[in-house]
Amino acid sequence: MRDSIVFYRSFYEAVKDLPADQFKACVKAIMDYGLDGTVPETCGIEKTVYLMAKPQIDVNNKRYLNGTKGGRPTTKKEPNNNQNKTEAYPGSNHPVTKAEPNVNDNDNVNDIKKKDTKVSKEKSFQPPSVENVREYCQEGGYRVDAEYFVDFYTAKDWMVGKNKMKDWKAAVRNWTRNNREEGQACRKASAADRYNQGILKNEIDIEALERDLLGGMG
Repeated sequence: MRDSIVFYRSFYEAVKDLPADQFKACVKAIMDYGLDGTVPETCGIEKTVYLMAKPQIDVNNKRYLNGTKGGRPTTKKEPNNNQNKTEAYPGSNHPVTKAEPNVNDNDNVNDIKKKDTKVSKEKSFQPPSVENVREYCQEGGYRVDAEYFVDFYTAKDWMVGKNKMKDWKAAVRNWTRNNREEGQACRKASAADRYNQGILKNEIDIEALERDLLGGMG
């Protein structure tokens, strides 16, 4: 049993044009059900209007009953271990919130940093142009064919052995050093062969031969 109900405009629009006796019967059917839960016993127009209004009246009555019981029952929340803990400083009445570290989050951040560092190192190398190599060789006095150097390593996808090249300038210096060592070895072999074969023995300058064998260090 209720002291009042909500009589909606839709209810009124449904019955306002009915004859007076039917209008009265329909309004009475709505009010009887809304206030006392009484279902009309007839099968006339009032029963039709009652069925139209019943779902909305039921919803309103359910809300009313819940309100009289104090509203929705509260659910007990389980403590979250990841929530911040509240502690108090010694001698202070004001609590201080202390954040607990999330181990999993830290691991994820470290993994991301490692990946970013690795990717940045891989992307930091930029293959030089022929002009870059030529200018570097001119500045450092390196005897390197810039076009051949770039073509050679481009064909190898700028790999040094099994690893990606990290410093093309170092590769230029190594290239120059290897060429110099190979040239010295060729000069030594040529001078020694020429001497051993006795070619123009009388015309060979012994001191010059020694300098050749020592790579110009005499």
